[in-house]
Amino acid sequence: MNSQLQSVESEVKIVVLGDISVGKTSILYRYISNSYYEQPSTITASFFKKKLNIPDFPTNLQLWDTAGQEKFQSITPMYYRNADIILIVFAVDSVHSFERATVLVEEVRTKRDKCNIVLIGNKSDLENVIKERAEEYSNNNGIKIHFVSALTGSGVKEAFQSTVEEVVRDKRSGGVNKLVKEEEEEVQKGCC
Repeated sequence: MNSQLQSVESEVKIVVLGDISVGKTSILYRYISNSYYEQPSTITASFFKKKLNIPDFPTNLQLWDTAGQEKFQSITPMYYRNADIILIVFAVDSVHSFERATVLVEEVRTKRDKCNIVLIGNKSDLENVIKERAEEYSNNNGIKIHFVSALTGSGVKEAFQSTVEEVVRDKRSGGVNKLVKEEEEEVQKGCC
């Protein structure tokens, strides 16, 4: 049974949400290519793939980068349907972007029952005017938070790695429980 689980690759869908100019695309580029990306804002959405080698659990990541402009917000929910992880990004030097992030948390919670929401405070290389408030919000709402810098790379890999590992472990433990239950049912069916 164990080798059966280990041979199957996990698929993890990650959607990145946040206000305009908080660095969503730059965070993804930093994570995927370990380089900084400074380009115009994303229009609608972009899709990336990355393989992640978690010991015994090879994982294929589907990374969705969404546009932060208000005119695209009505189509954003279609991107986070079936997402395993939703990263909600705000800029640590912008109170407005944090307030928008809290609105997105509530929106996602009303539309997605079971999903891992993680707050990402980007631009940690700048003055952090919102850190205490963001940590308090995170603690009060049971949401993990990471502070990163897409510019320097600080914390980006760790934020993705720890979040994905937790989701993969949860998926795998659910898979083990399902296999054990199926084996028990087979034994019961074969008996008498």
